[in-house]
Amino acid sequence: MRELIKEAIADLKKNDGFVYVTAEGKRIDLHEAAARGIAVTPVNPKDDVIKKLENAGLFLTDGRFVNDLNELIGLITGQSTGKTSKRRTFSDAEKSKILAEWEKVAAAGKKTKAAFAREVGVGYQTFINWLRG
Repeated sequence: MRELIKEAIADLKKNDGFVYVTAEGKRIDLHEAAARGIAVTPVNPKDDVIKKLENAGLFLTDGRFVNDLNELIGLITGQSTGKTSKRRTFSDAEKSKILAEWEKVAAAGKKTKAAFAREVGVGYQTFINWLRG
């Protein structure tokens, strides 16, 4: 696992931007591909690193996984992050219910979005994102 992490760090440090791959999946320099008339596809090296880490069971794009991992590291090393509150997640059914309730409240025109979000226990920006989504 340690070697995989070191390899991921090295891959990300050596690539400043996109890498280019041929239809066969081989990496090629963009200038060389242009000179030889080879069609290429730009690929973000982070995507390759993420796939490798996920195949090894490290889901670093999953916020809950990262929070759990950080908590575990803190407990092992004795360096707690000091955070005691957990982020609340809402199911799709809960979101729908809250949004339906907001429609009723908004029709009455008696509360602001911020006041309603506070009342139901949702972060204001999260609530706004739900309305947009």
